[in-house]
Parts: sequence; structure tokens; C-alpha cells
Amino acid sequence: MAEEKAQVWRPSEELQTESANRKLWLVKVPTFVAKRWKACCEQSAERGEAQGRKLATLRLVPAPDAEAGAPKTLYQLQLDASVAAGIPQEFVMKNTTKFADPMLAFSDAVGALASEGKVWQKFDCEVARKAPCASGAGAASVALDPEYRALSRARHQAAAVKTRTVQYLQDTKLIGAPTTVQIGQKRKEVSEKRDRMDAGQLTSILFRFFEKQPRWNFAQLQKDTHQPTQHLKEVLAEIAVKNPRGPYKDLWELKKEYRAGGEEAGAAAAQQQQQQQQQPPAPS
Repeated sequence: MAEEKAQVWRPSEELQTESANRKLWLVKVPTFVAKRWKACCEQSAERGEAQGRKLATLRLVPAPDAEAGAPKTLYQLQLDASVAAGIPQEFVMKNTTKFADPMLAFSDAVGALASEGKVWQKFDCEVARKAPCASGAGAASVALDPEYRALSRARHQAAAVKTRTVQYLQDTKLIGAPTTVQIGQKRKEVSEKRDRMDAGQLTSILFRFFEKQPRWNFAQLQKDTHQPTQHLKEVLAEIAVKNPRGPYKDLWELKKEYRAGGEEAGAAAAQQQQQQQQQPPAPS
């Protein structure tokens, strides 16, 4: 399959600049107006109309209560009645040219990029308000557009609707997550009570472990003996020491006196410890 060549834009060959010096107005309208205009243009295109319908009229009107130094006139945009159903019809165009950056307009309607001109004036459209009227004891009030009030109310109501819902899952067996049975079994294992073994009997068992291998990890000893942590540490400290550093760090090994005697020394130590526990305490 032949590779499609990407179209590269070359300004010197394809950019049309016949209208580059034309002065343009950039008018920013509310979103609901832009949507209504777009729908009207699409309908005209579907019908094959050579010229679209009339959308709005631009008028120059006196500015109400113009301050000193302010323009005495302003532009007003009035939507056509066939377009403005359900939305505000009159808009005031506020000039914001001094706050806008220099801009150019381009088009690509006929297949070639063309410069349509420079933005000379920029306007922002706002819904027009009626002139103040007397109310009560001479107080002035401003009447808002009823269509705009209804539109704002519908917008706030739509924003207040909760879009997030809570759904309870019937199948709780999630991939990679522990089930309730597994969690219950784990808690049960942790909560099992370890019975304290007689110190002499535990010492004999520990000596047999050290005969199999010279060094042990405390966790492994506790797993094999099923003894409480504190009880096992007390008995283990009588016959073994814990390496604080070096290659056998945190591993327990027999004391020197028990390593020399072997099994006989271990049995004697266990018997001596058992006798000490059975001996009654001295009277105070």
C-alpha cells in the first residue's frame, strides 16, 4: 500500500492575502446563542438554501446614564424573533478591545488557507437590562429579562442534580481482593491463644532444635513451638544469645557453655531449670 504523503502548508505558495488588511470585529456571544445560530445554519445547509435566514440585527442606541468621559452611544444586538424562542432577545455589546491581544483571522473554506483580516474591535455580549422603573416610595429597581431568568433557573437546577449514584454489588468476589471468609479465617488465626509450656520441657525442645542447626530465627522458633512471645524470649535467653551484628544478625545461637557439652549439657540445664521452678519460694 502506497504511503499517503502528508500535506505540507507552504505560506509562499498557498496562503491567500487579498483580504489580510481588512478590519474585523470579534464578537463573543453567550453559549446558548452560539448553539442556536449553529442549529439555524445547519438547517439552512440541509435545505440547500443559497442564503441563510436572518439571525440578528445590530443597532446603535444611546447609552443610559452615561458617565463623564464615557461613550454616549453603544451597540446593541437584537436576535430575530424566529431565532430567539425561549432565550433572551436583546444583548448589549461591551467594547473590550483595549484588553484584547492583537489577533488575525484565517479561513480554509475553499481548500486553500486565506487571511481574512485583522481584529480591529472586540465585543462581549451581555443580556440587556430594562431601564430602572419607579417602585414603592421612589426606589429604583432593574427588570431582568424573563427568558434569561428562566434559563438561569433551569441551568442551576440541572447543576444541582446528582449525577453520581451508589450501586451495591451482589457479587463480592473481586479479583485480587480477599473474600470475607478469608478475612475471617485470618483474624481467627491471629486471635488463637498460645498455651504456655513448662519451662523445662520448652528448654529440652529448644536444645533439640539447636542440634539440627546452630542458628535460628525467633519467628521460626515461635512458629514451631507455638509459645507466647514473652515466655519464649525468657526461656530462650537462658540458653541462647542473639547476634546483634555481623553475617548472623538477629539470629539466635546457643551460649558457649551449652555448645561445649552438647546434648548432655542441654539436658542437665533443662533439669536444673525445672527443679528451680518446682522449689517453693522462701518464706518472707
